[in-house]
Amino acid sequence: MDRILRSFQKQTTQTAVSSLEDVENFVKASVISVQKGTKCVDGRYLPTQAHGMLARPSADGGYVMALEAVNRKLNLGLTPQQCFNAVFKAVIKLNGKFYLHTDDHTDPNPHTSHGLIGCGHLAKAGRKGLSWEYDIRSSDVRSMVSYARNLCEVSSSIEMIKLAGKHEEKGVFLVRSDKYTILADNPKRQQMYFIYDVDRDRTFMKRLVEEMNIEGLTFKDMSREADLQLDATLQNLAVGLPIYEITFVGNKPLVTYVKHIIHKPLITRMHVPFASPFQFAFKK
Repeated sequence: MDRILRSFQKQTTQTAVSSLEDVENFVKASVISVQKGTKCVDGRYLPTQAHGMLARPSADGGYVMALEAVNRKLNLGLTPQQCFNAVFKAVIKLNGKFYLHTDDHTDPNPHTSHGLIGCGHLAKAGRKGLSWEYDIRSSDVRSMVSYARNLCEVSSSIEMIKLAGKHEEKGVFLVRSDKYTILADNPKRQQMYFIYDVDRDRTFMKRLVEEMNIEGLTFKDMSREADLQLDATLQNLAVGLPIYEITFVGNKPLVTYVKHIIHKPLITRMHVPFASPFQFAFKK
C-alpha cells in the first residue's frame, strides 16, 4: 500500500509541475496593461472584449449583489432598485459606464432569452435553491437583472457584453497588480481561465463604498459579502479547478500554485459571521 501511495504521489507531482509550466507560458503570453471599467471573472472574454478591465464576479452587477446582501443583514432599509441605483450612480461617476454580461446561450438574439442571464454569478444567485449561499433573495436578483435589462434599452451608460461559446476554463487566476492583468481567453494559446483582479477590486470597492456614502455601510461589510458570494460561485462553477496567484516583479509575472478548489460539505458552507471563506486569497 505504501508503495502504491508513493507512486501516486510521484505521478501527481509530475503532473502538477508540467501543468504549472503550461500555465506560466500562458500567463507570459497573456499579460496586458489595465484599463478603466469592469468585466466578469468569466473566461470567455475575447481579447477584444473589455480588454484590460477589472475582472471580478459579475462585473458591476456583483457590487449590487454584495450591497443587497449587506442591506439584508444590517437592515439598511433599501429596496433592490435602490441598491442597484446606488451602485449604478457611483460606478458611472467613478468609471463612466456600468458593465454586465450575458452569453449567446441565454440571449441568442436581441429578441430571445433562455433563462435569467448568461452570467453564472448572477444566474446561480437568482435560483431559489442556491440564493442562500449568496446571502441574498433570488427574487431580488431577478428584479435586479430585469431592471438592468430595461435600462440597457434606454441608457448608453450601461453595457451588456455578450460572450460566446462554452466554458472551458483550465483554472482560476488571482491577479495581484494595479498595473497589469491577464487575458481570460488567449486564442493563440487555445486556453481560457477565470480571472479575478484581487487588488484592483479591493481598491475600487473602497472608492465605491465611499462614493455611495450609505449610512451604516462599511467597506468591511461589503468586502465580506463579496467574498462569501465569490466562494459560492467557486463552489457552483469551479470545483476541481486549480487556483494560481499571479504577482509581478516589474512587468514580469510570477505564477504560484495555491490549491485546487474542493467541494465543501453543505454544513461547512453555512456562513459564520465575520469569517471569510475565501480570505486566503486576499492576504499579501
